[in-house]
Amino acid sequence: MRFAIVADDLTGAMDSGVQLAGAGYRTAVALEGVPLPPAPELDAVVADTGSRTLSPDEAASRVKRAVGALGGAGILYKKIDSTLRGPIGAEVEAALAASGRAAALICPAFPAAGRTTRGGMQLVRGEPVERTGFARDPRTPVLTSSLTSLIPGVGAVLGTEELSDPTRVRGALRRHRLVAADAETEAHLAALVRAVPDPSEVLWVGSAGLARALAEVYPGPRAPGGPLPAAERVVAAVGSRNEMSLRQRELLAAEPGVVEVVVRGDGGGSVRAAIRALAAGARCALLRPEDAAGDPEAVLRVLGGAAAGLARSFPGTGLILTGGDTAAAVARGLGAGGILVLRELEPGVPIGVLLGPHPCPVVTKAGGFGRDGTLRDAMGLLLGERSPA
Repeated sequence: MRFAIVADDLTGAMDSGVQLAGAGYRTAVALEGVPLPPAPELDAVVADTGSRTLSPDEAASRVKRAVGALGGAGILYKKIDSTLRGPIGAEVEAALAASGRAAALICPAFPAAGRTTRGGMQLVRGEPVERTGFARDPRTPVLTSSLTSLIPGVGAVLGTEELSDPTRVRGALRRHRLVAADAETEAHLAALVRAVPDPSEVLWVGSAGLARALAEVYPGPRAPGGPLPAAERVVAAVGSRNEMSLRQRELLAAEPGVVEVVVRGDGGGSVRAAIRALAAGARCALLRPEDAAGDPEAVLRVLGGAAAGLARSFPGTGLILTGGDTAAAVARGLGAGGILVLRELEPGVPIGVLLGPHPCPVVTKAGGFGRDGTLRDAMGLLLGERSPA
């Protein structure tokens, strides 16, 4: 295996894996608990541990198991959330312990999505992440923007002015087990990658931004991309409560031929209503939970089951899945072991095909990623009405 990534949720696994696919790696994302690799002839595997909402001990255990299975990869990468959600400190320590590497180099910046790192603080469009809507995440609220607070073992934070001097980066890695770095541009990330002479010697830790920089400096052996099967209709499941996802959902719901269905109870009535709409010629069934829904895990299970039921009822369905837990629930409901990653619709919005008995084309998106019209454009892509940017 040339490149391996261990990610804490499915949309994060997808948006980091698509960076490798775009650089010539045949890449698949594996759902938590499936055998690795999930498909033959892969150059890269992204293992989803589904650990973002777990306790630190439980998350560490899953990460150790995944890293242990993939530690022989030439480049080993621990993907963390660019808004610092989840038990990041425990996961990074576990990954380093299982990796066989002497040090980890940490940079969660993703400039293309407006996430930057300055003075060891994580910013979203210039604001500390703890002052944004991510502080109100219903399952993993962000309480601090400080990398050193989240990962107490960090021994040094490299400023952007230090990245142009490889000796400073190498010296920090010799002296410390955990080294963090600032980055505000793609050039900063590329400089950080080039400062390390052998990428197999360290555990890389970051979001899709640093994964992209690594893949560009060390490209894969193939031509990027691959054919995307055309869909006859679309099922969109929007489980994220992020403000961006809510705006995107509203614009998609206003499109001609889109029927919005609120998933209630056990989802049975919602599925029947959506089946009637699709059978009558609707282009897209947009599923969402009630605004005042209860337990988040139960809500996402029902939402995922409803979307999977629709896809099974209508062969040739394309999927739009927003939120990592939503995406995982739908994929499991369709018996998928993973997703073959193809390309991006736009930064942070990957496109792939489910690996399993229902090979649906699928667009996944983390809650806070994209533009107002991203879900609308994803529907057009799946229906063959537009091309990726």
